[in-house]
Amino acid sequence: MKFRSALAAAFAVVALAACSFQNKYEHEAERITRAVMANNLAPVQNDLTPGLHVSRVKIAEWADELDAQGKLLSVKETPTCTPGFHCFIVKFQKHTYMERMQMDDQGKVTQWKFHMANGA
Repeated sequence: MKFRSALAAAFAVVALAACSFQNKYEHEAERITRAVMANNLAPVQNDLTPGLHVSRVKIAEWADELDAQGKLLSVKETPTCTPGFHCFIVKFQKHTYMERMQMDDQGKVTQWKFHMANGA
């Protein structure tokens, strides 16, 4: 029984350490990307500004595109971005994408856009 507890604790530490390499913006972008891939924004709805509305059809289109890219491998913020935005290099198994996210003063996402990276 002690071995299981120690193993569970070790796994928890490793899992937390893996998450700690992302800054808060990378974490938020990854959460949104995963929600879009799942065709379900409910897990991130409270992170979005109340005035931001995306139709279910648009989310389904985005989900089809991103889910077709295979496993999400990484989300890394890039320092070269338009002022007021956070930009990310998002790597999937098949292609690399660029994401742009803007947030308001309360930390709510006001814009989130993506496109396949050039040459991907």
